[in-house]
Amino acid sequence: MSHRTVNQSASVAAAVCMSFIAVASFLVLPIFVGAVAGEMGLTEQQVGFLASGIMSGSALSSILAMFWIRRVDWRKAGYLSFGLLFGAHLASLFVDEFIPFMCCQFLAGLGGGAAYSLVLTALSDNRHPDRCFGYSIAAQVSFQVLGMLALPQLIEGQGLNGLLGVLVALDICALVLLRYLPRGGLQTSREPIRLALFHPRVLAALAGCFFFFFNVGAVWTYVERMGLAAQFDANLIGNSLAVGVAFGIPGALLASWCGERFGRVGPLTLGAAGTVLALVLLADGMSSSDYVIALALYNFVWNFSLAFQYAAVNAADESGRSVAAAPAFHAAGGAVGPGVAALFLTGSSFQAVNILAAAAVSLSLLLFVAALAGSRRAANVPA
Repeated sequence: MSHRTVNQSASVAAAVCMSFIAVASFLVLPIFVGAVAGEMGLTEQQVGFLASGIMSGSALSSILAMFWIRRVDWRKAGYLSFGLLFGAHLASLFVDEFIPFMCCQFLAGLGGGAAYSLVLTALSDNRHPDRCFGYSIAAQVSFQVLGMLALPQLIEGQGLNGLLGVLVALDICALVLLRYLPRGGLQTSREPIRLALFHPRVLAALAGCFFFFFNVGAVWTYVERMGLAAQFDANLIGNSLAVGVAFGIPGALLASWCGERFGRVGPLTLGAAGTVLALVLLADGMSSSDYVIALALYNFVWNFSLAFQYAAVNAADESGRSVAAAPAFHAAGGAVGPGVAALFLTGSSFQAVNILAAAAVSLSLLLFVAALAGSRRAANVPA
């Protein structure tokens, strides 16, 4: 194996690891908001606004990343992004009031969104981007499984600060791994990315990303609260979440194996249909088995379709630059979803969350289909 191949493999491995560290708090969002709600006595509406605050910072920095991602030294940008993430998580250890804590999480979102855009762009420049996206998603889901199993016990013994300590340690690991990230990408064009974003197919694909994560943000914020409302105990909820997110691993790996074998519209349609079915199972009065099955199905199709969403954006843009914008639209959807859902909550029912999520994922599918229609790159981008 050549030295260059070894370097490329190390770069991909480092980027995959940094991809889950950058969004770690979102990956374990049900546990995270549950810990904050328990320690600070938050209402269900405040839980939604907290999740929106976390994702708003990520959305803002991801949007800004579209304009600098190809213009700067990636390692320096990584040190700034992960450094901000580290500082915000560290500061959160010393805050015990809701508003200051949410401000710290907004800053963490700023750092995490920029960092995720950076490593995702690095993966998109690889020879096999669809496959690398699948590896990244599989790594994220693996972290989710470990988090859902281990963090509830850590929080029970150490409180919220135990969880924050884990996030700080992960941020330090990312800062160490940055030495393996390339200083720049394969594309050298200085053409502003906004020109690519104005293309109707690109806008449709990115809007599809937004509405899919509107659904994810709303459901992932409240799925732990749904279990509490159904009077499931904390152990059952934690174990159900762990089992559910574990099914995301085969979903992500299946997407990586599929590549372009079955196109992109088919897998995206399967993902949307599975999401709606999972939301039907998460109805008021659900049984514990309904809860486990719904979580398993939801996470499987979420992680299965995610790689195809990135690939759809990549296919819709002839320049290949707009994939850097996908995290911004994912983050924006994830930020808006919980806040909108919080406005419609009544009593102990979460049906408004499910209805909004089902509508959003259906609209997302229609937008992806429109984006892929007539795209030449849909058949040319490496699997």
